[in-house]
Amino acid sequence: MHELYTVTLTCSSSLSKGEMTLSEDILNRLKFIKGEEFTLRAGSSSVTVRLSGGSFSAALNKGHDPVLCISAETGQRLMLPAPLTINMAVEKKQKVIRLGPLIGILANRYENSGRPFGEQTSFFRKLRREAQTLHGFCYAFSPWDIRWENNTVRGSVPPLPDDKTTGWQTRVLPMPDVVYDRGLFPKGEKRQAATETRKILRRHPVIKIFNPAFFGKWKTHKLLAKHEDLYHHLPETKLVSSMSDIQAMLKRHAAIYLKPSGGSSGKGIICITSGTAGRTLRYRKAGKIITEKITGPGQLETTLRSLIGGRRYIVQQGLDLAGIDGSPFDIRVLMQKNLHGSWKLTGMAARVAAGGSFLSNIHAGGRAEQISSIIIRVFPQETQAQKVIGDIRRLSSLAVAFVSTEMNPLFGEIAVDLGIDKSGKVWFIELNAVPGRSVFRRIKALNALSRAISRPMEYACYLSGFGPGQGK
Repeated sequence: MHELYTVTLTCSSSLSKGEMTLSEDILNRLKFIKGEEFTLRAGSSSVTVRLSGGSFSAALNKGHDPVLCISAETGQRLMLPAPLTINMAVEKKQKVIRLGPLIGILANRYENSGRPFGEQTSFFRKLRREAQTLHGFCYAFSPWDIRWENNTVRGSVPPLPDDKTTGWQTRVLPMPDVVYDRGLFPKGEKRQAATETRKILRRHPVIKIFNPAFFGKWKTHKLLAKHEDLYHHLPETKLVSSMSDIQAMLKRHAAIYLKPSGGSSGKGIICITSGTAGRTLRYRKAGKIITEKITGPGQLETTLRSLIGGRRYIVQQGLDLAGIDGSPFDIRVLMQKNLHGSWKLTGMAARVAAGGSFLSNIHAGGRAEQISSIIIRVFPQETQAQKVIGDIRRLSSLAVAFVSTEMNPLFGEIAVDLGIDKSGKVWFIELNAVPGRSVFRRIKALNALSRAISRPMEYACYLSGFGPGQGK
């Protein structure tokens, strides 16, 4: 067990090599003795220090914030920027002082000084602000920034609003306590490097990595199908091994969807509908919805082979989903763990397909709407609308709890995408382990947007042992 404090870390050339001191109020509470030795840790950095005392520590007490002052030499070995406001966990019996949490964000680095992490750059700036609010230290890095031989990383630190520097600062830093996986890596060497890095981090005896897996649609379906309640909210789904799998589904359903098992953002989805006039195939290409009438017996197979290629696909029952103004919609629910490690519903939004489209994804041209306004328009009876909302909440909570229990307990956030049929029944569409937050910005749900950014940093504090109530 430990005692938790918030201190300002500073370095001083007045202290001798290996010396440290603390504000007098903390010294008195901890009953430390001058000359006592401790192990000072920050992420993978570990330094032996001894307590100085006397007038120097008394002078430190003149400021408003408690101060931990270390020698310049110790500061270099600790590898943290100073001054830095940070949590200090003191394990008195073990004579260990931990500074943290150090939170690393694993992501793809681009050769762009202004946007070093592409479209996620702005999000990472906000994460750093949230980490500072929790008195943690946050930085981003890529797999090829890691130096496993000395447990360091070339980390990039975004500026805070009151920083004198305006650009990202890249420096050698310790390996973090916790890694937040935001890696969206292109195919090839970068993705391979990311895969190897994740394997090492999952086996690491100290570092925790959360959201350490991506959901393939087939794997997700098989997992959710094991749950007796969730099973009844899954559309019929098969892994495509041959054209006969698709033909069999077409015989049972008026509409089916073909989806890449590992796809996202609506890419590669194909819709096939059957009617009295024959079959129609729809898909998105170059930002436009393409519609093809199937006229010959071999045309469907030829077209599908050209669209699918050698990729792994699932075929799924088409649902008679409720629509708004003639356009289908789905529901995005963001579930995240909080400062106590508990699953919480962060926010919900409806995503409505553009006119003439069958895809509601924002990247595919869909628009975001407040869920309450959509549900009440589709189901004007208040009791039914409330039941639908209740089912959305219940099923989302059930799904993430089950997935984290069965797959990996370290999941910190999962987006649940749901459809609602015309009778009001809620269906699972897919789960997403690297969710975006733009739907909340688009519907001006500022509280949900704020929570969506703060909760990953809260959960990182919890995982690293710096959460409230984790001391004595």
